[in-house]
Formats: sequence, structure tokens, C-alpha cells
Amino acid sequence: MLPVQSPQLPVVIDYPAALALRQMSMVHDELPKYLLAPEVSALLHYVPDLRRKMLLATLWNTGARINEALALTRGDFSLAPPYPFVQLA
Repeated sequence: MLPVQSPQLPVVIDYPAALALRQMSMVHDELPKYLLAPEVSALLHYVPDLRRKMLLATLWNTGARINEALALTRGDFSLAPPYPFVQLA
């Protein structure tokens, strides 16, 4: 299987390798458990409330902790192309 390139960012993701790593994390309790990008996308698809959907998307895309995400203001977001970003405190 060929690596998949994200249309949003110039990043190539090797999903077979990601799945293999996740399987290892399921077997070993000391490794963190996590979702892959397609699973997060499917999860976000079923969140009906836009505010909650945006909170979950912000957590996923920034890696912010919940308190960091809840403290964000409009000024913390830069949506200028080509690389929008969020300034976490």
C-alpha cells in the first residue's frame, strides 16, 4: 500500500506503519492509546454540535490539553495561508 498524502498539509502518512504501531500499543499497557486520522474524521462527522466539533478538532489538530484549548481566544488563531496555526499558552 502506498503512503497517503494529506490534502491540507504537505505531509505523507504511512498508514500501514501507523496501524502496526497502534497494534503494538494495544498489546503493551505502558504505551499510550490513540486514534488514527481517519477515525478522528469519522468521529467528528457524528458530532452534531458545531462548538463541540470545533473543540474536538482543535484538540486533535493542535495536541492541546483541554485547559489550553478552553483558554484560547480569537487572537490565538492565525488563519493566514499557507500555514495557519494556533498559539497555545
